Amino acid sequence: MSLLVRAIVGLLGLVILRSFLTRKRFPAPLPPGPKPKPIIGNLFDLPANGEADWLHWYKHKKTYGPISSVQVFGETLIIINDARIAVELLEKRSATHSDRPSLTFIEIFAATAPQDRLIRC
Repeated sequence: MSLLVRAIVGLLGLVILRSFLTRKRFPAPLPPGPKPKPIIGNLFDLPANGEADWLHWYKHKKTYGPISSVQVFGETLIIINDARIAVELLEKRSATHSDRPSLTFIEIFAATAPQDRLIRC
């Protein structure tokens, strides 16, 4: 076996081993929802054109509860149909559940204390 073939087989083995080691064994359980179809997921479980969105999701709440999930083209959407739960997640626990990047650079230049103004000048 040539050196090139050995290197390719070795690299392929490392890639496969890494994929097995870094893969999550038990993904976090999702809230209840309709069973997704391959590739398209729950595309046909989204509101149809002309249907009131609120009415569609109200029916969805009756079937699956106040928190449910749908998957569309590999993206998971969590639907929250209860105002109290939404307020708790978005206001009281926003640091845990928000997906905003930390803008340290802007925070440095937006500082308003007198000593900060001297540093910027």
